[in-house]
Amino acid sequence: MKNRMIIFTAVFFSFIAEAAAQEALTLESSIEIALENNLSIKVAKNQYEISANNATKGNAGLLPSLSASANTNYSEHSSDKISSSTSLNFSYTLFDGFGGSYNYKILNLQKERGELITRYNIENTIANVISGFYQLSKAFDDFDVASKNMAISKERLQRNQSKYEFGNINKLEVLNAKVDFNRDSSTYLKSQQFSEELVREMNVLLGRSAETKFQLIPDASEFQSFNLSDLKKRTLEENADYLIQANQLREDDLAVKKAKSGQLPSVSINSSYSYYENEIVGTNSNTQLTGGVSMSFNIFDGKRKKIEIANARIQKQNTELEYQDKMLELEKNLVNAYADYQYNLKVLALEEDALEAATLNFEQTKEYYQLGQISSTTFREAQLNLVEAQNNKSAARYDTKDSEVNIKKISGSLLKFSEI
Repeated sequence: MKNRMIIFTAVFFSFIAEAAAQEALTLESSIEIALENNLSIKVAKNQYEISANNATKGNAGLLPSLSASANTNYSEHSSDKISSSTSLNFSYTLFDGFGGSYNYKILNLQKERGELITRYNIENTIANVISGFYQLSKAFDDFDVASKNMAISKERLQRNQSKYEFGNINKLEVLNAKVDFNRDSSTYLKSQQFSEELVREMNVLLGRSAETKFQLIPDASEFQSFNLSDLKKRTLEENADYLIQANQLREDDLAVKKAKSGQLPSVSINSSYSYYENEIVGTNSNTQLTGGVSMSFNIFDGKRKKIEIANARIQKQNTELEYQDKMLELEKNLVNAYADYQYNLKVLALEEDALEAATLNFEQTKEYYQLGQISSTTFREAQLNLVEAQNNKSAARYDTKDSEVNIKKISGSLLKFSEI
């Protein structure tokens, strides 16, 4: 007996030590880890840097260009000959129908859109992390319910075996208890397997090894209240997907102006300073400075410029239609999310009430069963009702949390971009 106590104590303290060594994962810390490690978020941030690097005046053709060149040649015929030259070349477009200016504005809009796309991708990833956190919390709740339910069935089986040994009940009662215990044990193992799978999925979402150990701290935050009118206004101001569409509309407007700029003449200047040296029995060298102004104007190009302008206008019309469609779709999604949230709150209140009734019913039934006043069938029914009520309440809570997150995502308030 003493040895068994020592083994039990050692196992107990090793379990406590392992639990204490594991990382405590809260909803807030999971978001912070995802923002730092998630690979999709890193890709999104890199894409934004690319669009930001492109938004320069030089890339838009608004700055002059300056180049240098040098060469040396040697030839051997009737006499040795060495020639060398260097030059500096300068060119600058004075006027191109404001095409460069429109191009610069387009690049800045693309930079802004890159920022919005990055924010959109990050919000989607964080929404997945939060949803994964709630799914894992529910899986742990279900596992806990399955564990307690298995313990109840085990106690019933042991009690019936004792009664059978004393001749108080028949063998059938023991077999029924054993069947129920085996079924509950199977449910327990499946719940454990499912929760372990979700742990691995959560780790991948956080951008780390799937086998990382952690201790989940459930989110106990209160549910928020929303005003639908305020949400509609905020959605049109903050929703990243909607703002991306608005940004595209402004770019298409500039694309039409840029296409028209090709109908105007362009004026540019250029200059060159060169040095030449030719060595044949002596040295002969000279320097030269040249410069000029050039103008070009397209008289006829097979109507390609007109086609380009017409297509740019059509593209702008399509974007306007998509912009209006996006606005209608967004409003519908927001109203649906808001309605889901309100219904889920009501369902949660009902499930909490149902769980309270099922708990009282089970406690009363258990007392009557231990006194031998009701059958095992009635006890089992009360037990299953309690399990169902516990699982339903857990599902209702996390469904409501999910719909709350969906409202925040649609209204653009899931994350503040300045915090990213």
